[in-house]
Amino acid sequence: MRNQIFFVKSKDVSYCGRCGSTDLYYRDTCQRIWLREGDEHRMIGIRRLKCRNCGAYHRELPDFLAPYKHYETEVISGVLDEVVSADDMEDNCPCDSTVASWHHWLMINELRIDGYLKSEGSRLPGFTEELLKTGVSLLKYLRSSCQNWLEIILRFIYNSGGFLVSAWADGYAPTSV
Repeated sequence: MRNQIFFVKSKDVSYCGRCGSTDLYYRDTCQRIWLREGDEHRMIGIRRLKCRNCGAYHRELPDFLAPYKHYETEVISGVLDEVVSADDMEDNCPCDSTVASWHHWLMINELRIDGYLKSEGSRLPGFTEELLKTGVSLLKYLRSSCQNWLEIILRFIYNSGGFLVSAWADGYAPTSV
């Protein structure tokens, strides 16, 4: 049986995460593994763009994929919120060390995510300086009020030129079970 590859092209304007320029051009396409809930394993073609201003390369990821992760964001957020379990995933279940690294990744990025959300939120009309000074976690609020909280956060952070730290950045290595 022949493998299918799905190609993704954004309708949004792409920004360079390094310099903020919108002068990006199509460079090439790379393949990416896409693991879905159930036993679905697909390949997806991701466009690579190059910035004419600073020369940086960027991958144009769809909302359902997180940077450096193969599982779709719905599965990752479901596991993090303890809504999706190994029984729901059938044969395509992430191993225990993958689940542990997702939890660690979220934990080490909580303050960074809140900082991005509060910083950008304070610039929007209707918000005040109180937003920056409040002890309320906007991440926790989003997690409790939106099913697609991870997609919202990732799109917001990466489209505004921000980034999240890898689970491995602080030397984290899950122990084998």
